[in-house]
Amino acid sequence: MDKRSFPDKYYKKIKDLPFLDEIESKSTDDIKKEIVKCEERIFAIEKAQEEDTALLAAKEDVKNLSSAYRDVKAVETAKIKYILFLLESRGVELESNENRED
Repeated sequence: MDKRSFPDKYYKKIKDLPFLDEIESKSTDDIKKEIVKCEERIFAIEKAQEEDTALLAAKEDVKNLSSAYRDVKAVETAKIKYILFLLESRGVELESNENRED
């Protein structure tokens, strides 16, 4: 198998694991069974993550602490969108990134 055609973002996560040598030596049917095993592990870890009260509390804290920043950012973004809409309605031609000469 040509490793260069496999996405690097995934390869980096498994390149140092014995998994690569082990999986490549398995039969096609055993490789397919490995997919099921991986899916089972993903299911179990996602369930554990959903039930982790400390993690859920931390996420809620982050959500609460960052809400003021998000709200201000959303208002400022809305203002910019309206300004651009207003300028365009007054006949001002707005540049797209494609037309820019930086």
